Amino acid sequence: MAASVWNSCRSVGQKFVFAPLLRNCSQCGVSQSSKTTLRPLRDAGIQRRELSSHANSSRTGGRWLSVGLGVAGLTAMSGAGYVTYRYRQAMSTTAEGPVTTAQCQSSPDLPPMKVTLYQYLTCPFCCKTRAFLEYYGIDFQVVEVNPLSRREISWSDYKKVPIVIVEMDGKDEKQQLNDSSVIISVLKTFMVNTHKDLDKVVSYYPVMVTQDTDGKEVREIANRHWVMVDLETMSEEYGKRRRSEVKWRKWVDDHFVHMLAPNIYRSQAEALQAFEYITNVQNFGPWEKWAAKYGGSAIMWTIAKRLKSKYQLKDDVRESLYDAANEWLKGVGKKKFMGGSQPNLADLAVYGVLSSIEDFDTFKDLMENTKMRPWYERTKKAVKSHAGANTTHVHAP
Repeated sequence: MAASVWNSCRSVGQKFVFAPLLRNCSQCGVSQSSKTTLRPLRDAGIQRRELSSHANSSRTGGRWLSVGLGVAGLTAMSGAGYVTYRYRQAMSTTAEGPVTTAQCQSSPDLPPMKVTLYQYLTCPFCCKTRAFLEYYGIDFQVVEVNPLSRREISWSDYKKVPIVIVEMDGKDEKQQLNDSSVIISVLKTFMVNTHKDLDKVVSYYPVMVTQDTDGKEVREIANRHWVMVDLETMSEEYGKRRRSEVKWRKWVDDHFVHMLAPNIYRSQAEALQAFEYITNVQNFGPWEKWAAKYGGSAIMWTIAKRLKSKYQLKDDVRESLYDAANEWLKGVGKKKFMGGSQPNLADLAVYGVLSSIEDFDTFKDLMENTKMRPWYERTKKAVKSHAGANTTHVHAP
């Protein structure tokens, strides 16, 4: 097992440190004497903590593209605030009131447990996480995070979405998982390993602290895109499929998702359309709704231009999106899914990201100008029917 746990830890000429997660403090998961030393781990992908019943009932939160969520005053005269949807948090939703529960066919590969997802409804990374949970038939509750106050996640040092809290039956402690790819990798690893020890699985994804060429500290989660299995029992064929799955999961996070913001905010009209939808699905007050719709759309239209330059997209950013979709379809080839006869984690990632823009012109144009629709509809049907609930064994084709 040791070989499989560390098989994707690489140091490309960089100094790195594996920082263990300590779990003694009921407030932050770090022993009091170690808080100063381990302070950088506050932004890590995985946190272990115990939550008070009050905090558990009212807080939560998470992450989206790398555009974040900012709050600013529109003007002193208007007294209205506006929401800046920055990269990785550009699309968000607000909900006051009770949590919602997704009823799925319970997966036989999981012991009794309670899963709570803290999200923004239209965040692509949250959509990716939901697609995974739905496909594998994992019952979960959803808590919508208010993008203005973010009070639902005030208990967490990690301030992005998605966040997943796992409560195992018979245990008082709760496990906090951050970052959509880490959440998916941890839960899938938990499903396919026989020991069903979530603490042990989490230890397979340690925080890796590195320094870049400028001496700046960089934190990453080791094995972020890997499902960790025992190499001694893994078939050679599964090993090949596993490497392909990891390649395309990385492609989604490092390339494909960067196509979205420049496209949905391509023009002032499209930016306004996006925020019209966002404010309609959120419980904004009158001032908040007006400010988010007009202030937020103007800001994101400007930011979209910077993202176009940053990621070296074509003059018509739609063409870059079509190119990325065609690259994906070429990888799928004549198969039903990238995973073959069933969706794999890469299929779920691409589907989840695209599902976040179903109501926008960008999605309509993509379906009309590429051959994505048949694959997308097949994957959507598999997700909504919880088709993976009985097919989670690691050696399944």
